[in-house]
Amino acid sequence: MTEGPKVVYLVSEQGFSGLHTISLGIAVRLRRLGFRLGYMKPLGNRYRKEGDLLTDDDAYETRKELGLDEDLKDICPVIFTAQLVREALSEGRPDYLSKVRRAFLRVSEGKDVVLLQGPLAAAQGAFLGISSYRLAREFDAVVIMVEKYDDAFFVDHLLCARDAFGERLRAVIYNMVPAVRHSFVKETLSPYLEENEKIPVLGVIPEDRPMKAVSVRELVDGLRGEVLAGEDALDNQFEGVLVGAMGPEHAISVFRKRKGQCVVTGGDRSDIQLAALEVGMPCLVLSGNLYPSPIILGKADELKIPVILVPDDTLGAAEKVDLILKTSRTHDPRKLARVDELLDMHLDWGRFLRIAGLPPRP
Repeated sequence: MTEGPKVVYLVSEQGFSGLHTISLGIAVRLRRLGFRLGYMKPLGNRYRKEGDLLTDDDAYETRKELGLDEDLKDICPVIFTAQLVREALSEGRPDYLSKVRRAFLRVSEGKDVVLLQGPLAAAQGAFLGISSYRLAREFDAVVIMVEKYDDAFFVDHLLCARDAFGERLRAVIYNMVPAVRHSFVKETLSPYLEENEKIPVLGVIPEDRPMKAVSVRELVDGLRGEVLAGEDALDNQFEGVLVGAMGPEHAISVFRKRKGQCVVTGGDRSDIQLAALEVGMPCLVLSGNLYPSPIILGKADELKIPVILVPDDTLGAAEKVDLILKTSRTHDPRKLARVDELLDMHLDWGRFLRIAGLPPRP
């Protein structure tokens, strides 16, 4: 009887941990090492429309990046939507577990290893019968947790995950570790986990500015805003968001200290807009559907700084920008190359292969 593929399940307990970024980086490396790789995200939580097909953004982009042949409906068989919730709460609800099982059989055929990517958090999908806890047992998976370092819960999420996954949880990768905590995680926390909790730490991935950056083009798509100026500079990148609600003199001081950030302000705040342009901020988002002065737009075109108009109020627009920053994708070639560098430097690949049950590669 032929042995089936090894199954590695990458999961997160808290969300926004960079799970997709790490999953894609590992998938790319496994393919490069010569493994016949299957990839699957059983429960999609970031839906996108492709023609008549509703799918998950991570699944779509990973399939495209890896050149996978499997149907998107198998790579991500269940999409978390309002319609799905209504179906799940009705009589005669679909058997989601059987649907995922069938998709897994097709994705795993002829593969050495299948990489499963969890949804936002491992508990998601529990009421559908397809939480990461359930599926890890179903597919006899080795579970590796991707944990964003947090001072308040620096080990709690991991220990709770072990309670839920049991012995299937075989290792952790700490991701987005701030520079001031890197030595603590590497020299104090990791040895403690290895020796006292018997949980290997496969990598301590530092917080990285290029990975946090988002292009203005991605921002425009996410906000569905109108580009009023600077259309030739949509490849500008920003790393954070600032609300321009202060006086102009104070604004210039703040902007100079935080130059790589998107400024969100009212369309009627020409003083703030001018200050942002003078300092050279990467982009301006104007709230309230209030059009700025033609002088502002002319200067923005001259300086190649995009100006985006949105209907939201200033606080609402800033919150949307912040969410786009937290959930930005990794599929820009520059980011993909940087992910590869970070994993090459900070992930123990030999140990990863051993824990996954895969043969070593030179």
